[in-house]
Amino acid sequence: MRVRFLPSLAVFASLALLVPFCRAQGTPPPAPNLRGQVMILVYHRFGKDARWSRAFASFDSDLARLDAAGFRPITLRQYITGGFDLPAGSSPVVITFDDGTNFQMKFTPDGQLAPDCAVAHWEAFARTHPEFPVHGTFFVNPGTDVFGQRAFIQKKLDLLVQLGSEIGNHTYDHPYLNKLQPAAIQREIGLGQYLIDRWLPGYTVTSFALPYGIAPRPDSLAVAASWTGSLGPRRPPVTVNWHYPAVVLVGSGPAPSPLVAGLDGAHLPRIQVFTPEFDKWMRYFALHPRRRFVSDGRRHAPASLPARVPRN
Repeated sequence: MRVRFLPSLAVFASLALLVPFCRAQGTPPPAPNLRGQVMILVYHRFGKDARWSRAFASFDSDLARLDAAGFRPITLRQYITGGFDLPAGSSPVVITFDDGTNFQMKFTPDGQLAPDCAVAHWEAFARTHPEFPVHGTFFVNPGTDVFGQRAFIQKKLDLLVQLGSEIGNHTYDHPYLNKLQPAAIQREIGLGQYLIDRWLPGYTVTSFALPYGIAPRPDSLAVAASWTGSLGPRRPPVTVNWHYPAVVLVGSGPAPSPLVAGLDGAHLPRIQVFTPEFDKWMRYFALHPRRRFVSDGRRHAPASLPARVPRN
């Protein structure tokens, strides 16, 4: 039986954690730091707080804490291409979602966004905080009922793209890629890519999430390759090509600045959002603000900064 006052205690705790990150009004923004680190966060299921799940109250708190701390959401595509120009003094954060689970995005029977899903909670937050729009990266497995409602897959993906979010490949059926032969690996990635292409004609997929964070052998197959095969008996073969400049792991630490030369886009670390892992990294950047990427208000090309700071 759930005790009613527990969510209130969680809110008070999250507010206490917010205090170190809030900047007093009238103080100048932090100095630009284009070499700083970037958090790439990852969520899986929603409903309760656990190792692979996040309660909606906690997700609401996460968004509020990030916003108050000066973080602004960008997609993984924007991160890897340098395609973002945030206000001076703010920092990018990439919010990703794996597996296309049902409470990430849910529709009512008449095809409207249901309130009890992560996208609806983020949309509600963005209405009162327009500086924090629904710009996330959603990795889907097309071999499953994406977001738990097969009848609405097309409409959900279209809505995410309209909101400014990104769709990424997570393989067809979420296998352990390191246990498959190259031909089976190519089929898993290729089928996932093929179905996303069918749902979103003309859309370019630039991001791939490794199932379980485990790379295939060879790991180059996760970056760029092709697959030719039939989609069923008596059906002609199709050929699918892919090139993913951004390939992400499951959980680790912050990622390097995409503006510094030498970025390994094929093995990008992510921070899994659960308690206390998320708290740890928020405290880390509060204690070490100079390690955090801070925008100068302009757009820069990826790898436009040398790997080493030149000495005067």
